[in-house]
Amino acid sequence: MPRTLRALLLTAGVSLPLAAATIWAAGALAALVPPADDPGGDAPREVRVRVHAWGFSPGVVRVRPGQSIRFAVVSDDVTHGFAINELGLNLPLRPGREVRSPSIAMELPEGTYTIHCSTFCGLGHASMKARLVVGAPGPAPAARAPWIASLLALAAVVGLVLVAGRGGRRR
Repeated sequence: MPRTLRALLLTAGVSLPLAAATIWAAGALAALVPPADDPGGDAPREVRVRVHAWGFSPGVVRVRPGQSIRFAVVSDDVTHGFAINELGLNLPLRPGREVRSPSIAMELPEGTYTIHCSTFCGLGHASMKARLVVGAPGPAPAARAPWIASLLALAAVVGLVLVAGRGGRRR
C-alpha cells in the first residue's frame, strides 16, 4: 500500500470517529441546558445574550409557550445583528451597546427556531447561529443527520481499507 494512501486512511480512521463523537456530545450537552427562571406575574422574563465573533452566548435559549420575554443583547466585538425570523425580530447591534427588544409573547408552536446574525460580520458569519427552544419539542428529523453522516463516513473508510487491502495482495 502506498504511503500516501496509508496516511490518508489512518487520518480518516482517526478523524471521523472523533468528529462523530464531538457532534454527538454537543447535541447531548445542549439537551441538558435547563430553562431559565420565570419572574412570574405579568413581567416579561429578560433573556441576556452576548454576541461575539461567530457565536451567541448562551447558544440555546429555552422558553415556555406563551411566556413573555424581552431580549437584552450586547455585541462584544464588532457590528452584528440578532434576528429570529419567526418572531419578526431583527436587532442591529453596535459593539459594547446593549439593545433591548420589545416584550415578545412566545406564540410560536413548540419547536426549535434559529437565532442568527443578520449583519455580515466576517468569514464565520454564515455559521453564526443559536437556538430558541419553545416548550419541550421532540427530536427534530434533522437530529438524525449526524448519525447517518457518521455511519456513511465509517462505511467509506471501511470500503477504502478493503479496496487498499485487495490492491496490496495482487502484487
